[in-house]
Amino acid sequence: MMTWIKWHFFLITSLYLIFCYSEENKNEPIQKHQSQVSEDLAQVLWNVMQTYEGEYSFKELVINLWKLNAGKQESKPLDECFTSLMEALEKKATDQEITNLQVADSYLQKLKSVNGIHELVKDKLYYKVITHGTGEFVKDLRDSSPLISFKEKKINGEILSENTSGIRLPFSEVIAGFRNGLEGIRVGEKREIFIHPDLAYGEFPKPEPYSLIVIEVTLISL
Repeated sequence: MMTWIKWHFFLITSLYLIFCYSEENKNEPIQKHQSQVSEDLAQVLWNVMQTYEGEYSFKELVINLWKLNAGKQESKPLDECFTSLMEALEKKATDQEITNLQVADSYLQKLKSVNGIHELVKDKLYYKVITHGTGEFVKDLRDSSPLISFKEKKINGEILSENTSGIRLPFSEVIAGFRNGLEGIRVGEKREIFIHPDLAYGEFPKPEPYSLIVIEVTLISL
């Protein structure tokens, strides 16, 4: 969702660009390819800004655009700019990884003392039973493919993937925390599994590096 400050920034930038170029271009019709290139440049700029959110100042960005346009600032070599931007992105990623790990560790430390929470791997893997099952146990957590429904979420509740109608997932192909989190589950049981990043996606960039994952799963049949 675009914040108010971004709307403010784009309004200022748009007015500035109109002021700079309207006079010299007012009698020139916009060609179709120019319109397309303008749209594509806007898309690129927007995505770059999203990627570097929190790493730059809107005010400084506008000031630098004005300086470049007015000839008050020399343009830098692009390779120098790219190097600096990559360093900033790497630092942002590292900071986010540290934060996500701290959040995961803190969350699980608090969770382990809650009534009804079962520990499978110390400080790494926990679950709670939502609905008890009365059917057979899953006997082979590595090679079986029972029918399940599931909802995979981030710690904030954002859904990453789900299947509510039922799907057969080979346990050998799912993350370790999901597979091991089904230990002792019966047919008909629904449980919620809380998975530390070490047993989830680790440094993989999606959903975010070192994110805690929560999975609601129901064992429908073997």
